[in-house]
Amino acid sequence: MTLEVDDITGELEPYLSGRLADGDVTVTDLERHTEGWSRQTMSFTTTWMADGDERSERLVARVDPGQDEERPFDIRNDIQTEFETMRSVSEADIDVPVPDPYWFEDDQSVLGGPFFLVSHRPGTAPVTWNPRDRNSLYDSWDRDGKPLPNHFVDVIANIHELDADDVPCLEARDPQTYVDETLDLQRRSFEEMAIVDEPAVNEIIDWLETNKPEVPETTLVHGDLRIGNMLLHEESVSAVLDWEMSTIGDPMFDVAYSSLKYFAGKLVDPIERPNLVGAVADREWFYDEYEKRTGRTVDRDRLRYWRVFGALRMMNGGIGGAYRYHTGESDDVRSAWFQYIVPGLIEDMLDLIEADRT
Repeated sequence: MTLEVDDITGELEPYLSGRLADGDVTVTDLERHTEGWSRQTMSFTTTWMADGDERSERLVARVDPGQDEERPFDIRNDIQTEFETMRSVSEADIDVPVPDPYWFEDDQSVLGGPFFLVSHRPGTAPVTWNPRDRNSLYDSWDRDGKPLPNHFVDVIANIHELDADDVPCLEARDPQTYVDETLDLQRRSFEEMAIVDEPAVNEIIDWLETNKPEVPETTLVHGDLRIGNMLLHEESVSAVLDWEMSTIGDPMFDVAYSSLKYFAGKLVDPIERPNLVGAVADREWFYDEYEKRTGRTVDRDRLRYWRVFGALRMMNGGIGGAYRYHTGESDDVRSAWFQYIVPGLIEDMLDLIEADRT
């Protein structure tokens, strides 16, 4: 269910009155953010009176209108777990900027689905396919002192300071069980939703099955860690967003996923600066700096495995979107567009396993 702006305002004002403030709360300047897909994000300004003074704060609501739908291959956590993960990160003694968590609400009558509220953070999320954003990120890498690339690495390293005990809402799994289960889910997802036969993908999945890495430790893993899921403000990361794929797993997954070529401008031909991770940091510099900050060795074999796996997971997301559009489960034309990312990702995966191909 999609509510109109006036309907949302009409629901939020009585809901927030007595919760956010003792008296009445007014909601204005509501903005829907189009970046989200199945989960909806909106921001708005709240105003209320306290001790005779007018107070105001901008909040963000994240809503899942399809919470009750069957999603057999959906790797996202439910929206309450996403909120609890953010709250754990917010309360931890680490320097990872996240919006201040307010509360989770499972009453679907308010906004058409369960939702949570967090504080609004300044900044914008860059889109690496956008030439203006991409060139701004290139400039950050070329700037003396590299403040944004350094903060980018710091944030990733600090996320991996947390483990299962720090984020109790996430299941702690044996490291090898984590590898087995994640690959099995992606294999079944491809087999179920592939619209056309892709023999190369079967070869890639076989390679992943044969080359499963030994995982010496597990930490909090964001799961969708890339520059586009961060708000940037004044040469720093002002917020890390979209924690719905978080898990307890191999920290090398985040390092690998954030350094896929796709996010450096894969859909730009030719790729202008393919050595840059997310268009913001040289790949080898990124790996070296991560090692310095964490004391972990960036194991190149594990890294290659998770780069292939991350590209497979992203490809399956594209295939899944096209499948839902093809079968009529979705009428969102953006889902049909997803088919266009598949050939490039297959090419990337084959390049990564080239040395092992017969």
